Formats: sequence, structure tokens, C-alpha cells
Amino acid sequence: MKNLGAKIREERKALGLTLDHFADLLGTSRSMIQRVETGAKSPTIDQLVEIANLCRKPIDEFFSEKPQGFKKFSHSEQKIIRTDNYDVSIICPYGLISNDVVVSYFRGKAGAVVTPQRQKGYYYWVYITKGTCLFELEGLSHKLKKGDAIYYDAEKRHTLKITSPLESIRITIRR
Repeated sequence: MKNLGAKIREERKALGLTLDHFADLLGTSRSMIQRVETGAKSPTIDQLVEIANLCRKPIDEFFSEKPQGFKKFSHSEQKIIRTDNYDVSIICPYGLISNDVVVSYFRGKAGAVVTPQRQKGYYYWVYITKGTCLFELEGLSHKLKKGDAIYYDAEKRHTLKITSPLESIRITIRR
């Protein structure tokens, strides 16, 4: 297994960051990052969380010995956001396809409304796999059904009204 420091160095370089810039972004010194990368010092848990966030990687990837060409996500490993009216499962986390892409699976109940919202810094691509809904973007309504796909700037005000049990796949892209 590569040591933790070598993996952090590999991720820093993959982002195209110098030691100085990486340290500045983390709010620490160049020498501290250099000591971590060479294995002379271990990062604290807080530092490791900040490094993982900056690299847009889950912390466990810094410790994994599994081959990078294959990754299985069992249902129990998928993060699920549950509400009374819908569930969102993260089926492909940030860093697997790209540091700026996450794929989720949405399942919602008929009659549910996902309240008006704006997400600054994101674009969404959504493919409806089951059901129907009314999608509103900046006051314009679009009826969507199984097989339809949409792409939109999530910074614009949008609302989802589910008209029959809905399932979809969403790709979230960070700007």
C-alpha cells in the first residue's frame, strides 16, 4: 500500500497545485504539508478532513489498497438522504468519474413537492426512469415523463412537483 503521504502528494499533483498553494488553501504551512507528504508527520483528523474536502475525495480513498480500475458500491455503502416524500441515493460519489461530478438516484411519491430552490455553482442533468412530474424553472413549467431528460443551471429557481411515483437519475456537475 502507498503510504498516506504519498497518496496526498499524488492527489495534490493531480489537482495541479504546488506545495505552497495547497498549504495556503488548507490554511497551514508549506513545511507541514511537505512533512505529511514525505511521511515524517501524520496529519491530524481535522487536517485529513480538510485535505479530503480540498481533493474532493472520501477519506477512505487515502487508505484503500483496492485497485483503482474497479470499485463496487454495495447498497449499504451508498449514502441515502430520506424524507417523508422522497429518497436520494448517491450512487457515484464525487471523485469517481470526476472531482466535479456526482450521480444520484431519486425516488419520490406522487403529490410530493420539492420546494423552490437554487443551488449556486451547479448544473444538473436529469433522466426520468419512471413516472411523471411537473418541473418549473424560472416560472416556466415543463411536463416530464419516463424517457425525458433535462439539463439546467441549478442556480436558477426551480421546483419539482411529482404527479405519479417518480424515479430518476441525476448527474450533478460543479462549475
